[in-house]
Amino acid sequence: MRNVLGGLLVLIGAAATLVSPWQAWYNNRHGSTYKFYEVFGSGISLSGSGVMDSVFLVFLVMAVLAVAGVLLRSRALAGFAGVVAFGFTILWMIRQGQAAGELTITGTNSRGLGTGLGYAFGGGLLMIIGSLLMAGRPRRAPKAERAQATAADQGTPATAKAPAITTTAPVDRNPPPAAPAPAASSTAGSTAASAERTGTERLSKEERQLLGLDEDASAKPKSQN
Repeated sequence: MRNVLGGLLVLIGAAATLVSPWQAWYNNRHGSTYKFYEVFGSGISLSGSGVMDSVFLVFLVMAVLAVAGVLLRSRALAGFAGVVAFGFTILWMIRQGQAAGELTITGTNSRGLGTGLGYAFGGGLLMIIGSLLMAGRPRRAPKAERAQATAADQGTPATAKAPAITTTAPVDRNPPPAAPAPAASSTAGSTAASAERTGTERLSKEERQLLGLDEDASAKPKSQN
């Protein structure tokens, strides 16, 4: 909206500056009869000029720059055109006052500043105001921001992570029967029995008698007799 309003003011100002040379600038003399380079040289003279070396050329170039600034939405270009047009008008007024010895507004005798100079002054001012009102060109976002904005419009995250893949080993509901344990218990039992017999043989005679181990041995020969 700001670009529309600002651009409209710039275009109106540019049009006003283009109309101004065809109106009276000073003492009922049209601006198209003033040489534009006299402003920067020896000063305003009474000699006439052609169209393409008059002040119209300055305003024509600035109007083209102003239109380009509006189309490109360039505040700097439109503002530059307005500043040059406004500044040239002010400088012409100063040089005209030096040449005439006075600077008055047009009265009943059509002497002094005319309406053409007012168009040029107001047109340059409108171009400056319009350029300030314009919003300018939008800033280009980086690629990452544009990708995030596009993903947000589509309703998906900009950086989607790959789904994690999990594998579960199948559970065997009918496990195989456990293998039989080695016959370690029988070996251990025989080892313990042999160790017990060895320990019994090492007992003394009195201890064997007390334990009753020799009773069987003494009874065997008696039974044989």
